[in-house]
Amino acid sequence: MLPTLRWILPLLACSALGGCALTRVSDATLAEEVEKLHAVGLTMDAARKVATEQGFECSRYIDRDVSVSTNDGVRKTDVLECSKKSLELVCPQRRYVVFNIDPATGLVRAVGKRFTQNSCF
Repeated sequence: MLPTLRWILPLLACSALGGCALTRVSDATLAEEVEKLHAVGLTMDAARKVATEQGFECSRYIDRDVSVSTNDGVRKTDVLECSKKSLELVCPQRRYVVFNIDPATGLVRAVGKRFTQNSCF
């Protein structure tokens, strides 16, 4: 039984250092995080504040006049991106919330999400 223990302990140590099993979130979990922001209809500054309160770090810069495709066709929008990384020491997962802001009103009209599974590469 001792040889088996010699293999299990290093595997557990590697798993704890990587933390993948404990700190990565699924697409459904990120969707819940984004939904809880209730950002549609907020100003950009209010959306930034809500995201920051939930642990996201927001970009200082806004992408202006970005073309996005919708069911109604292509439209121009301003984009603010905020991200949060997992607690892994090596190659953490980074998850993003993306606010699409109507340039005419300055209000968030849609919120998107995406992942970068290994942000060190």
